[in-house]
Amino acid sequence: MEWSKKWFEDYKGTSREGVSLQSYSNMKIGGPAALFLEPWAEEDAAVAVRICLEHGLPYRVLGAGSNVVLPDEGLDEVVFYIGHWNRVVRDENRLIASAGKSLPSLIRQSKECKLGGLEFLAGIPAQVGGAVFMNAGTHEAETFDLLESVRLIDESGELLEIPREELNPSYRSGGLGKVLVTTATFQLEPRPEEEIKRNMEVLLKRRAATQPVSARSVGCIFKNPEGDAAGRLIQEAGLKGERIGDIEVSSRHANYFINLGTGTSTQLLELIQKVQDRVLEESGVRLEPEVQIWCNRP
Repeated sequence: MEWSKKWFEDYKGTSREGVSLQSYSNMKIGGPAALFLEPWAEEDAAVAVRICLEHGLPYRVLGAGSNVVLPDEGLDEVVFYIGHWNRVVRDENRLIASAGKSLPSLIRQSKECKLGGLEFLAGIPAQVGGAVFMNAGTHEAETFDLLESVRLIDESGELLEIPREELNPSYRSGGLGKVLVTTATFQLEPRPEEEIKRNMEVLLKRRAATQPVSARSVGCIFKNPEGDAAGRLIQEAGLKGERIGDIEVSSRHANYFINLGTGTSTQLLELIQKVQDRVLEESGVRLEPEVQIWCNRP
């Protein structure tokens, strides 16, 4: 990717070349980014998006690195990182959260504000922007169930605020297209702080008992097929503990793949393919990845 610093003269924020994405991945995999941008504010991100569009620079948005597979060879693209956007403002029963706010921190803040509803997201190591983009959720609820509106930078570089009723989310997708989420507004319910705390503790305990929460993973690898569970199908295919290099199908929850040490993106993708093939052979179901698999565009 060819670019010039003079193109970004009107952009406010940091810009660095060759930043290792491994440090920004929950699974600790991935190579360097050609250009790594950390815009100071949403208006600065909009300027940078328009610069990329004007000069034909491919770009992506990276949050907590908890639902994405980053390539070993790195990305010959612009990577936007907004993890430092972590402001939360209360407006009556609403919380207005910046896209880089971590879900655990947001839930703690909602507890302190005595506003309930977000507890179902407890234990998910994501940020607000990624949760909205992917419509993160559990069997209890989804992010869009509480979303009132979202601010984002669209494909043309325009900053917009869109109400929930104008959006069309689906299972594990916000249906937003190629956008950069900047802020989300959640409509919550007044609840006693102790009740919110109890709800959080129950969910966190349940997750700790059934999921490898302390392991290096990118969360659920596959979407659940309608009427079934990907983890069950993988387990039934005898794949718990299956391993390629240092990437292993978790023995605690088969829909989680973990990095035992020096695993690579290549090994992860090979294991994903192997699991897909075996489950298809055993059950006739083709598992669809839930994780976002990044690769260099041709």
